[in-house]
Amino acid sequence: MKTPTGKTAPKRTPAPARTEAAEPAADTSGRQRLMDAAIVEFSEKGFEGTSVLAIARRADVKQPLLNYHFGGKEGLWRAVVESTYTEAMASIDAMQVDEDTADALTKLRSALRVFAIINVLHPAAHSLVLREVAQAGPRLDWIIEHYMRPFHELLDALLAECQAEGLIKPYPRAYASVMMTSLLTSVQSSMHLIKRLYNVDPMSPEQAAQHTEQTIDLLLNGMLTDPGKKNR
Repeated sequence: MKTPTGKTAPKRTPAPARTEAAEPAADTSGRQRLMDAAIVEFSEKGFEGTSVLAIARRADVKQPLLNYHFGGKEGLWRAVVESTYTEAMASIDAMQVDEDTADALTKLRSALRVFAIINVLHPAAHSLVLREVAQAGPRLDWIIEHYMRPFHELLDALLAECQAEGLIKPYPRAYASVMMTSLLTSVQSSMHLIKRLYNVDPMSPEQAAQHTEQTIDLLLNGMLTDPGKKNR
């Protein structure tokens, strides 16, 4: 082709095909591997004991990718916590859609069931949170304000409603909901013992559901088949 000056224009080499679709996929894969690796490292070693290098090595990625996706160790830690609690809060929101049609005790059972199954099926995330509960620092404050307080406010309201109707005993609010949530997740600290004693995996979905129902029954009804026998 001739140019305005009459000279032949140089041939242009076609630009290589763009690969935007492939690149984000690779980034997404690396991001998820980082989160999967981080939840193990944080649950086993705690925040302070975990290094970004160890996370990157476990994820089999370069360390700068961690900073690219999360901005650093603190950002990655928050992303791990958010990924678990987002699922829990979505389940609770779904439960609340029909709350006007259910009685107080049914709503309480539903809230406890959601909490238990989410935690039992995410043991590493639960261990991560327990480490922060034991240490009591700024990360615990962040978890409380963003996730724990909203859930416990819901749970406290349901407990108050049940108590007002005379359905459950008037335990102090400061202990009742925490006692319930602690019992519902107690199987996680005993999972290795249960496996060795009874050859049962308490962390499977089926066992998690069974444990949840049994614990809720224990919490709300007690273990006696005939409650009248307790006074005999």
